[in-house]
Parts: sequence; structure tokens; C-alpha cells
Amino acid sequence: MLKTTFFFLFILLGFVFLPFTGITQEATKLYEGLPPGNKTTENKEKEVVTDAGRRALVNVTVPDLTFYKAQGNVKSNAAVIICPGGGYHRLSIFDGGEDVAQAFAKAGVNAFVLKYRTNTENSFRSFEPLPLMDLKRAYQMVKENAFTNEIDTNKIGVIGFSAGGHLAAMSFTPINPIQFSFNILVYPVISFKDEYVSPKLQSRKILLGDQVSEDKKRAYSPELFIAENHPPSFLIHAMDDKTSLVENSLVYYQQLVAKKIPAQLLVYQSGGHGFALHNKVQDEFWMPSVIKWLQLNKIIPN
Repeated sequence: MLKTTFFFLFILLGFVFLPFTGITQEATKLYEGLPPGNKTTENKEKEVVTDAGRRALVNVTVPDLTFYKAQGNVKSNAAVIICPGGGYHRLSIFDGGEDVAQAFAKAGVNAFVLKYRTNTENSFRSFEPLPLMDLKRAYQMVKENAFTNEIDTNKIGVIGFSAGGHLAAMSFTPINPIQFSFNILVYPVISFKDEYVSPKLQSRKILLGDQVSEDKKRAYSPELFIAENHPPSFLIHAMDDKTSLVENSLVYYQQLVAKKIPAQLLVYQSGGHGFALHNKVQDEFWMPSVIKWLQLNKIIPN
């Protein structure tokens, strides 16, 4: 009777813990105590549904990082930090964060979802430097825990969506550079120069305010700062994107080519903006192409 009881207890515990083995860990705050730049310890974060029907977070004042460990038979020691989009005033952290992390993990790539701070009224001394500060801190945390998480510090990359793409691309500029090993940008906002800013775009205004000098526009236009040591890059965009014009990816790609940086550009004829993993208009998933590209560049094994 006792053996039978222990047997059923073992089976029960197995079912309880099975779904959670290795797939994700608890979110870890980027900073202990009051995050630098915050005025208050108040957490104003809440979930909303956008006009497009997407779940998102607004008023993010306490940034954190969530780890999705590589799964499957062929695991790599590479890692990617995911920067969701949302125009710097919200985070599309579910389809453009958690879903993406799970897809990378299933493909054998360690993934980290970054919940960086968004512009929130009366919460920060100055919002402008905070998203990039959060990304740099996330990179430091991944490096600090690389041995424990079986990650090669020479294979830590970044992927950004929309405004998160701008954030990712800014990590290669002089403002606050980060030594990422690869770069993936999905329908990114890149340039803050007037000719590449759509009338629908709010990212520049949200990050830098209403009155932006020409010098500031240039400083926040990463296509102007492609260096010889820029890492391999993969860009994804749709021609009919009305929020982040496709020219953002085109001008970035042209600069990569000019500097002979290994790069690949995937431009869809249709798809609009904010399609996350799945371009529903063309019924295409881009993740298989990204995985092949990572293999081509010897970032993950075949």
C-alpha cells in the first residue's frame, strides 16, 4: 500500500513539474533597489490591448529580464536578447517577446526577453537614456551568468522589433555601445532623420520630445554609425509598412554592404507592421530563415 502511494505521488509530481522543466525561469530585475534614473519606487505597469488587438504593457518603470533556455537535441551555446517594439511608450512583449523567445529556445538558442522602461509620466528624471541603459545592463547580466547558463560570451546577439529595432541598432552607436556578436532587426525603426520618419511614427517624439535638433536626429540614426567591426546582421521588413518605412531597413543594409559587413535582407511585398513571428498576409514564418542564417555565420551548429 505504501509503495503504491509513493508511486502515484511520484507520477503526480511528474505531471506537476513536467511543463516547467527548463523552458523558462522567473524574471530577474535589472537593478537592485531604485533603478537609476527613476524618481520613485512606484510600479505603474499595466497590461492593455492596442487598437490592433495586441496585448502590450504600458508604464514600465521596473525593467527585468526573463530567460528561456535552449531546448531540443541540438542546443547551441549562443544567446539572443529580445527587445520588443511599442514605440517607446508600450511593449508588445507577448507576441513580440515571449513567443519569439520560445521559438528561439525550441530551435536550440538561449533567449532572453528584455522588459525595458517605457516613457511614463512623472516617473523618470530623463527618459531618453533609459532604454539603452536597460539593454546594456541586460547584456552585462547575460555575460555575468554565462558560465552557469552554458552560454558563449562571444555569441551573444540582439533582436529588436519596431522601436525595439531602433534600440537594438543604437547599441552599435557611440552613445552607449554594446559588444553584441550578431544583430537581427524586424520591421525596425532605424533612422530618426526626417526623410525616413513616417507621419504615423511616434518613436522619435516619445524618446526625444517634440523639438528635436538636427544634431540629435543624427545621433539617434544608427545607419550613420556602421563601423568596420559591426557584427553580422539580418533585417526583415515589409514594403507596405506605413509605420516604419521600409527605407529604414534599406538604408541600413546599404551601409552594411558599403562596409562589407555580412548581412541578409528579407523584404516582403506585403505584411504591414507588427506581424511578429508570422507574416499573416503572405502566410510566412521568418524564423527558419534566421536559424539558417545563424548557422551560415557559425553562430549556432547545423
